[in-house]
Amino acid sequence: MTERFYLPQPLDRPEVTLSGSEAHHLAHVLRIAAGATVTLFDGEGTTAVAEVLSVSKRDVTLRPRSVVKEPDVAPRITLAVAPPKGDRFRWLVEKATELGVARLVPLLTRRTVVDPRESKLDKLRQTMVAACKQCGRNRLMELTEPIRFESLLSNVAFAGERLILLHPSDKSLSFAPLESGQAGVTLLIGPEGGFTEEETQQAIDRGAEIAALGRTILRTETAAIAAAAVAMHTTAGNQSFSS
Repeated sequence: MTERFYLPQPLDRPEVTLSGSEAHHLAHVLRIAAGATVTLFDGEGTTAVAEVLSVSKRDVTLRPRSVVKEPDVAPRITLAVAPPKGDRFRWLVEKATELGVARLVPLLTRRTVVDPRESKLDKLRQTMVAACKQCGRNRLMELTEPIRFESLLSNVAFAGERLILLHPSDKSLSFAPLESGQAGVTLLIGPEGGFTEEETQQAIDRGAEIAALGRTILRTETAAIAAAAVAMHTTAGNQSFSS
């Protein structure tokens, strides 16, 4: 397997230039020299086998060939999750990327205690790139800005999605075939204290289904990844984890 590098630019060109941390990793960590072959991916589903033409102190010039564009995977799985504390959010982002989750939304609820700022989101995006390189995924997961619970329920971007709120319930999490017009599944996962009764009712009024993941109380990140795994396995999204 060739080494993989992230290059967010069109790959269907005679030559492309790798710079920054990716160029440093290629040239100074892995010490890959001119003439070697590597794999490039643009984060939007396009990959290319590329020959290293030249290596300088800051840049690497490559010649792409065998450019392949992958179709997007449908239906899309979205995790709308209250950010857990500390490094657990980074772990969640890494595992969601590996599973093939299409979009992750930091959810601000009444009991959310972590509101990730842009600097934190930038680091999480670096985690996504590293996870894509490791697992062979060629399309970056979308990481949105934090959104308030009420705003998500009224946001047109989620209007065509099946909403499933994880909450103590007699109904276990399951996935029937999507109805006509539903583009994907959005899983709502609350903070350690859970959703309030008012939030749960707001979601029900919006048409959300209520479901549980067993009898035990799970950490936020555990519930998110478990729910995502079930969703990926039981919908058409499990056709390819390398989206």
